[in-house]
Amino acid sequence: MKDRKVLILTGTSSGIGHALAHKLTGSPYEVIITAREGSIKKLEEEFRPWKHCSLYPLDLTCPNSRQSFVKTIKEKYGRIDILVNNAGISFRSVVEHMSKEEEELQLETNYFGPMALIRNVLPYMRQQCSGKIINVSSVAGIMAMPTMGSYSASKFALEGASEALWYELKPWNISVSLIQIGFIHSESYKNVYWSKAAEHARDHDDEDYHIYYTCMSGFVEKLMKRSLATPEKIADGILRTVQKEHPPLRVPLTFDAHLFSWLRRLLPRSLYHWILYRNLPSIHDWERAAQRAMKPSTENHTP
Repeated sequence: MKDRKVLILTGTSSGIGHALAHKLTGSPYEVIITAREGSIKKLEEEFRPWKHCSLYPLDLTCPNSRQSFVKTIKEKYGRIDILVNNAGISFRSVVEHMSKEEEELQLETNYFGPMALIRNVLPYMRQQCSGKIINVSSVAGIMAMPTMGSYSASKFALEGASEALWYELKPWNISVSLIQIGFIHSESYKNVYWSKAAEHARDHDDEDYHIYYTCMSGFVEKLMKRSLATPEKIADGILRTVQKEHPPLRVPLTFDAHLFSWLRRLLPRSLYHWILYRNLPSIHDWERAAQRAMKPSTENHTP
């Protein structure tokens, strides 16, 4: 058992993580599949037949859960070689509508939790003078979109910290990679979190930001349904990264991830933002809605 490299995978209850877990069965790794307590029972039924595949409950937002999990894995398997940080959530909300608690949940799940787990495994990887850390990021980590500001903030943070880690860990023969993905052909848009204020504005057409939510929700759904990328294809790309001896820092796996990466490099920043703004769904309606909302206050201040 201790001769096989140990791979830890988070966020396996659905989507990319679930697809990757299946692709890792039968691989040369000792695969440690993690999920929250509520999802473990269902996953156990799926993965029980596989010999070198074990399931453990893990709450990334809980320090005690992270620490005891890593300690258990090290004691049982004697090593930790690969960490794939895939777990994450996404809030749909304009920045103004996010509460402090909602912001903290977004960042705790997508940034603080994964970074803390990295800190938990790093002493063992450095002791081995080898290891791989693979963080599943997003095109939202290189560009922001309206109603997804907090999600983008969490991915921008993950991108920056991962780049710093790449420099810090290279002398220890530990690689760090960012998997950059964009819109995927799936129904994961149905699983987004809505802030309380955003949910209220979405459901009431007299709210100032109502049109933002209705337009962006339809826009994202359309892009996801049209995407040629699937969770299985993304899982294949992550698996290739795992198997590479020297994986690169950034691994864009969808067309839009490649596209926006190149646009940011090639276009002047002001032109880049102007193009994106003018191509937002029904942007003229957004502007008219803002003008209507401003009109009463303007009239009240007329001498």
